[in-house]
Amino acid sequence: MSNPDVDEPALRRSRSRTTGPRARRQQLRRRRQRRLIPLALAVLLVVLLIVLATSLSDKGAAEAGTTSSTRAADTIATGQAPEADAIARARSVGANELGQVMVLMYHLVGYEESQYNRTPEEFRQDIATLKAAGYYPVNLRDFASGNIEVPAGKSPVVITFDDSSGGQYRVMPDGRVDPDCAVAIIDEAVRQGDWESRASFYPLLDVDAPDHVLFGQPDLEEPKLRQLVSWGYEIGSHTVTHLNLRKASVSDVKKQLFLSKQMLEEMIGDAYQVTSLAVPFGAYPAQASLLKSGDYQGESYEYQAALKATGGASLSPFSSAFRPYHIPRIQVSGTSLAQALAVFEKSPELRFVSDGDPKTIAVPRVVDPALSSPPQGTGREIVRY
Repeated sequence: MSNPDVDEPALRRSRSRTTGPRARRQQLRRRRQRRLIPLALAVLLVVLLIVLATSLSDKGAAEAGTTSSTRAADTIATGQAPEADAIARARSVGANELGQVMVLMYHLVGYEESQYNRTPEEFRQDIATLKAAGYYPVNLRDFASGNIEVPAGKSPVVITFDDSSGGQYRVMPDGRVDPDCAVAIIDEAVRQGDWESRASFYPLLDVDAPDHVLFGQPDLEEPKLRQLVSWGYEIGSHTVTHLNLRKASVSDVKKQLFLSKQMLEEMIGDAYQVTSLAVPFGAYPAQASLLKSGDYQGESYEYQAALKATGGASLSPFSSAFRPYHIPRIQVSGTSLAQALAVFEKSPELRFVSDGDPKTIAVPRVVDPALSSPPQGTGREIVRY
C-alpha cells in the first residue's frame, strides 16, 4: 500500500542516482581517490625524506670539504708537514737540529805574515772542504734567531769576518771585484753551485790602520756596504774603534755600541737593521747586559746576538742552553778548521744536520747530553724519530 506522504517519483530518481551506472562510476572514482590519498602521502613522505637526506649529505660534504680545505690551509699556513712525513724525512737524512754548529772567524785574506791571515788559495780550499763535507752557509743573524734555511741532510756553517780588511772585499781600478778577495772567492763558489752568498762582516769605522776602515777604499765605503747587503751578506757591529769593552767605562761602551750601529745603518740605508755584534778581542764588559741594549744621549740601541772570539763550536739555537750573547767562534788559522771538522767526523752525533724544513726542529729520540734539550715555546713543531 502506498504511503501518501512519500513522493514515489522522487524516490525512484534518488535510487537511480545512487544505484545507476553513473553513481557506481562516481563511487569507484571516490574509492580510487580515497585509496590514492595514502599512496600520495607515502610518495610525498618518501620525496621529503630523499630531499632531507640529500640536503644533509650535501651539508656534510660541504662541511667535510670545508674542514679539509681548512686543514689544508692550516698546513700551508704553518708550513708543517704531516707528522709521518716529517718523521720519515728526518730519519732519511739523520737530522739532528740540536747538534753543534761551527761559527768560523776570519780576519785577513791575502799574503801578510800573520797568524790571522788566510791566503786566497787557503780560503778557496776552506770553502771547497766545507762544501764537500756537507756544510751550507747561513748568516749569523739567521743562525742566532733559528731561521736556518739549509737543504735536508746538510749542516749550517757561519762564516764571519772581523776588522774589514781590504782582502775581504776589494774593487780593482777597472771596477771588477778582485778575484782573490774573500767576496769574489765566495761568489766563485756560488757560481759552481751548492753554496750561497752568505757571510757576516763586522767592519771598523775609525782606526789608525786605513786598510781596516770599511775595507780600505774610502770612496767606495757606502757602495760596498750596500752591495754586500744586496747580495745577501750581513753587516754587523764591531764597535767604532775596536774598543776593548772590558776596560772601557759604561758610558764609552754605550757610545760605541750605539754609534757603530747608527753609522752603519745610515750608510746602508733602506731601513737596514744591524742586529749582531762581534765583541772586539772577545773582551766582554763587566756589565754584559749592555751588549743586548742600552742608551746614549737619550737614544736607545739593541742587539739580538753577540759573538765571542774563541770557544769552539756553538750550541744549536734550538738548545735550551744556547746563549745568544755569548756565541763561541773558531779562529781559522793553520789546521784549526781541519781539527774542528775532525771532531764531527769522530762524533757525528754532535753535528747539526738539517731536516730541510726551517719550521720544524728534528731531533733523534736519543741525543748526547752535551746538546741539552729543545727549549719550550719556540713556535716550531718538534719532530722526534
